[in-house]
Amino acid sequence: MTIEELKEKIQAECTGDAKTQLNYLTQLARDVRREPNAAELSEAIAKHAYSVMPEEARAEMERTTMINGKRLDRVYHEALELVDHGKVSEAAPMLAALSDKIAECFEGEKKWFSFRNPFEYHVFREFYPVEKEFDRAPFDFSHYLTLYGFVLIELHDLEKAEAALNRAIKFNPVATEPKFELCELYKLTGRDPKILEISRETMRYCTTADRIARVLCNLGFYCADIGDLYSAAVYYFESLRFEPSKQVEAELQDTVRRMNQAGAKFAPPTKGQVLDTYEKYRIIQPPNSELINLAIALAEAARKENRPELEGLFVRVCWDLTRNEEFKTRLDFIDKEIAAKNNV
Repeated sequence: MTIEELKEKIQAECTGDAKTQLNYLTQLARDVRREPNAAELSEAIAKHAYSVMPEEARAEMERTTMINGKRLDRVYHEALELVDHGKVSEAAPMLAALSDKIAECFEGEKKWFSFRNPFEYHVFREFYPVEKEFDRAPFDFSHYLTLYGFVLIELHDLEKAEAALNRAIKFNPVATEPKFELCELYKLTGRDPKILEISRETMRYCTTADRIARVLCNLGFYCADIGDLYSAAVYYFESLRFEPSKQVEAELQDTVRRMNQAGAKFAPPTKGQVLDTYEKYRIIQPPNSELINLAIALAEAARKENRPELEGLFVRVCWDLTRNEEFKTRLDFIDKEIAAKNNV
């Protein structure tokens, strides 16, 4: 969708009082998320929403979602661009301002969460059933604070980094990214028990092979650090099974070399040996069957409600976790359904 097409759509549909218009614009903002130019479209929608707001609501929006006249998401993207170019010192004050604004306006008695997609929302509801009273944050604060934590680690301000990452987890308890950054911090500070604890927790929420592989690599690091070289080799071996990596291969080779020096040998583990190693450290054997079963149930519900885009999201989770060709076939079928629907 082009900006001109969006403007025409808004002009045609945005009628009635401010509340009705804002409700429509909120839904429209969700609809354009999958567009290639989603950021540009979202910005245009936000500007129009701002223009139709009552003055009191506009003032509150400025107070809670803007810094020096810029929306929080723009501040974040400017900081991210600096980080991508290695300018972490320049990004730090911008992210600190973001962190302060989040703390001031969104960390109090009321609970806010920032789930990135419907599956994360349903995983949270499944794994945290007692949490029922909460609102959706206007921006992905978990992501913002994770980047801030990363920058603080780069700047060796580890105490502040740990606090930022724990706050990121509170905004999205089922996200893996802040947990991975926290694990890196624990490695730097030599806190082996914490590495195991966060890895055990992260594995519950891994929905892709690369995330599973990263957890397994971290477990390999942990076991090597405490001197359990055989378990370290098994975890590195398993990590490579989920995603090839030259770095992990090197870690596995180094671990095997250390085993050989100690008079031990390592051969590709049997299924039983792999299972024993997972059980030894109370790690869920990936992929997590709870996530797969939940995604299947949600896909079936979406099918009954005739919502192919949503069904596709849930089936994609199943495919990413299992690589079962039945899910790939179903995904292809859903893609054709969506294409036919859009061409009507």
